[in-house]
Amino acid sequence: MSIIKIDEVMPGMVLVEDIEDLNTGNILLKSGTVLNKKNILHLKNMNINYLNVLEITGEIKEVNQDKQKSFIDKYDNLAKKTKKVLKDVKLGKKIIISEISDEVNDIIDEITSSNNILSRLRQIEESDDYTFQHSLTVCMLSIMLGKWLGYTWRELKQLALSGLFHDIGKLRVSRDIIEKPSRLNEMEFNIVKKHTIFGYNILMETVGISQNTALGALQHHEREDGSGYPLRLKSDKIHEFGKIIAVCDIFNAMTSKRIYEDKKSPFKVAELISENRFGVLDARISTVFLDNISKFYVGNLVKLNNGVIGEIVYVNKNIPTRPVVKVEDNFIDLMRLRDIEIIDIIE
Repeated sequence: MSIIKIDEVMPGMVLVEDIEDLNTGNILLKSGTVLNKKNILHLKNMNINYLNVLEITGEIKEVNQDKQKSFIDKYDNLAKKTKKVLKDVKLGKKIIISEISDEVNDIIDEITSSNNILSRLRQIEESDDYTFQHSLTVCMLSIMLGKWLGYTWRELKQLALSGLFHDIGKLRVSRDIIEKPSRLNEMEFNIVKKHTIFGYNILMETVGISQNTALGALQHHEREDGSGYPLRLKSDKIHEFGKIIAVCDIFNAMTSKRIYEDKKSPFKVAELISENRFGVLDARISTVFLDNISKFYVGNLVKLNNGVIGEIVYVNKNIPTRPVVKVEDNFIDLMRLRDIEIIDIIE
């Protein structure tokens, strides 16, 4: 690890610290980024003269590959144990937390020590069971958001379990309704709404589950203005776990392909969260989520709604959902060109 001149930086080196625009404070590149010719040139053009980097040797590359494998192994272990827990609950058995505790601990350690968990999540194979994979992803996103909010390890463990089991009450709802390939009618939707209460009851009967964890599952569909369910609670009556899981639930649900709806761009969903952070979703939690998650997309290739492929090179700190995209030698500022938007992340 060393601070060297930009002219000495080579592709394959890794940033040790975030690179910020000295004038605006906006993040140009996130720490942990493996540098390539394009972003090195971009930093030069931004008059960045020195970088704190780690040179990747063959040994370090192997370590990075081992870390990725370690994450996938830990994810697979958590998925396997979660599947068993859900199967037992379907059969009317109670959750035995000790059977899954070590796997949850491992995934918390993995996420809290990672610079960019989103890139790893994109490498997980999609499951045919949307509800199952959604629960795992919301669990991990909740841990990540809890980390950004400064949670202690004990709080992260309670939050992780809440995210993992936030939809467990759906096991008490008819599979025909849960897997209906079209929009639910009013009667069916009213039945689905009960999953939060079913889940709360299941968790409160579980030895080793805190009330905080159960309340997160009960209240993740409540909204700041009282428009949510099941109790139409307002801001100060909603547990913070419920507020955190609400944001993560919306983000993952809308960026995933569901039975009745195609996935949306993470930036489109981020704009929706941004629009709803004053009155519907918690403002502080939504802002922390948006500010941090946007940094991970610098350097990604994206597809725009005009069919053009480009690279995200700059994220505006004030409006992180509308970055600057480089297309060949041109820069497209999505904050100014409001009719152009990102529809997909390619890599």
